[in-house]
Amino acid sequence: METTEKTTSEKRPMENAGEPPLRRRETQGQRLRRLRDERGIKQGYISRTADITQAHLSRIENDESGVTKNTLRKIAEAMGIPFDDLYLPKTDKDEGPRTIDIDDVLGSDAAMVRFMGGERPDDATMQWVKRSLSVIRQEIRRRREY
Repeated sequence: METTEKTTSEKRPMENAGEPPLRRRETQGQRLRRLRDERGIKQGYISRTADITQAHLSRIENDESGVTKNTLRKIAEAMGIPFDDLYLPKTDKDEGPRTIDIDDVLGSDAAMVRFMGGERPDDATMQWVKRSLSVIRQEIRRRREY
């Protein structure tokens, strides 16, 4: 019986001297996880302090779920860091879920479900939240005019 040895050769791209390696932009979830890990904070602590489920926090970190700015503010506060250190503005070239705002939530039932922590509320609650957010949006716009 004849045996043959397989050899594997690792192909590496040639690095151009003097040019920095190409890097993909960090996603919102990656930034959240990195900052949390750097501080040694557990998901359970953040979820309890920010009043969100640990499952939702995990989905955010894995870029499986978008996150509202309000929830991101709660997470930043729980981590003891400024919101601006955690918030990653969306650009057209970004991949993965993005931070959503009031207009997004009012315009999409899927965004509303994400806003409500990943669980779909009953129709009456959904309508009440939409009316409430509409009033908040109008008040924000009114205050910006001053």
